Amino acid sequence: MSETLVRERTVSERTIERTVEFDVPMERVWKAITDPAKLSKWFGDQTELELTVGSHGAMIWDEHGSYAIRVDEVDAPRRFVWSWVHEPDVAFDDAPSTRVEWTLTRREDGGTTLLLRESGFRSDLHHQQNTDGWTEELAELSGLLAG
Repeated sequence: MSETLVRERTVSERTIERTVEFDVPMERVWKAITDPAKLSKWFGDQTELELTVGSHGAMIWDEHGSYAIRVDEVDAPRRFVWSWVHEPDVAFDDAPSTRVEWTLTRREDGGTTLLLRESGFRSDLHHQQNTDGWTEELAELSGLLAG
């Protein structure tokens, strides 16, 4: 399997965008970003998620707390969108949120292109924290899919 390619692009000061190339089928990437058991292997320590638009769940890190999410869009296996709060251990409606968009495209060679976009940051600090966080998390996703 070849090395995973990650491209970063500055869309605006407070938007994060990453394009990642995977040499695995789109359905496998879809499962890794939507199945709670798979998500918990690379993104946080536990995931509470139901793939129903409007449902609420959480991304949980033992060291950082529980971050409330709301599912905004599900178009399997192409597009998944959630919004999540930046502050741990608060209800979704009690804190500002950002929007995370996952768009998958099947490549001609059978691999998958993943476009990740997070927007809606209210501060430079939150934007920078998540910029660094996505670098780490996407590296873990690459490792999971390479195995």
